[in-house]
Amino acid sequence: MPDFIIHFKSLGSKLITRMDFNSEKPTTEFIEKTKLDGYKIYQYIQSGNNYVMNAEELLSKNILFEKLSREVKTWFGLSKKTVTDFLIMPNKDFYYPYEFGSYLYIFTKQDRTKADFENWLNKEFPSRFGHIDETFTGFENLMTDEDYLIATNHDFQHQFGVVGNKNIIDQIITEFKNANLSEFELEDYEEER
Repeated sequence: MPDFIIHFKSLGSKLITRMDFNSEKPTTEFIEKTKLDGYKIYQYIQSGNNYVMNAEELLSKNILFEKLSREVKTWFGLSKKTVTDFLIMPNKDFYYPYEFGSYLYIFTKQDRTKADFENWLNKEFPSRFGHIDETFTGFENLMTDEDYLIATNHDFQHQFGVVGNKNIIDQIITEFKNANLSEFELEDYEEER
């Protein structure tokens, strides 16, 4: 039975709440559990992970998405190449299939454009290598007071971080507390960075 580990971070606070529990349910069910009423979910999938379901497959299933192109340096930095990331637009009940990688889920009440995300990503995570993860760095510059985000652990989707304003984080934690989960534990600790 997978051991779920979720880190919750309130913006402007050094306090992080770690939640542990066990469940056989798929991770997407718990990502959906974090979704509060009135929110849409945008999913950002980096080029290195979007081979799991390519653009043609997304189109064949009528999944709305945008392609975000960017230049990256090759392995030794001697040249550059263009890669394409996916921004999955809000689609009821669709989650991009996970194999590995740092997936980013943006929860917002607003309609967001491709340009909103591209500008933010280019500013906060220009290389995209080793930057977008559950450590919550730079997320506050995309978000409004109502928005919140999830970033998955690169190797394990059942380990993810949630960042948002304290009242949102508290609401989500309450949802999990009331879910009657196996071996449920909460622990607060202070960020050391």
